[in-house]
Order: sequence, then C-alpha cells, then structure tokens
Amino acid sequence: MAIVNITTENDADFYRTFIWQTIDGAPIDLSGGLLEMMLRRRAEDETALLRLGSDTGEIKLTDPVNGQFTVRIDQLTLARLGLGSFDQSNIFNRNGYKVRVWSGTLINNAGPTR
Repeated sequence: MAIVNITTENDADFYRTFIWQTIDGAPIDLSGGLLEMMLRRRAEDETALLRLGSDTGEIKLTDPVNGQFTVRIDQLTLARLGLGSFDQSNIFNRNGYKVRVWSGTLINNAGPTR
C-alpha cells in the first residue's frame, strides 16, 4: 500500500492523474471496479467530511486496463471543506472485495484568489 500526501489550495480545483501499479511497475487493471476516497479530520472520527468516488464522478477511470484514474476536487468544495490537515484513503472495490490503494493526508491551504 502506498502513502499519498496531497496538498491543495482552496482557490483552485485539484486535478491529478494517478496510475496504480505493482511494486514491479505492472499496471493494476481497474476494469469493473469502483474507487472511493474519504476525508476525515482524524481517521478515527465517525463522520467523513468529504467523499469522492468513481460512482459519483469525482474520480474517473481514464484508462482502467492500465490502472490510470484521475481525482478532481472542485474549488468550491475545497473552500467549503475548511483549512488544515485531513486523513484520507482511497479504496478499490471490485465484486465486494475491497483493497486499499493508498492512505495519507490531504492538507488544504488558503489560496489568495478565493
């Protein structure tokens, strides 16, 4: 499992492309699966403050056979999220079998043009 730490500015969209692959560099096929990412102030908190998913459009499987996907958080969502550090993880689900793609933090900073 990878550790992915993300830094955002709340005056612009966050948009990145990722490729999920094995340690040897072979892509992991995402075909037929879903990706879901949640943010909480602390991992042990009951309530998620933000959910992103391939089923709701914030995560797009752009080349699933080759493990490629994008994550987009629009500026308005980042402005409403609040500033600071959040624990986050990204989970892949295919046929009810869930695998952690990554975990880490998301730090949302104030952007001057908000």
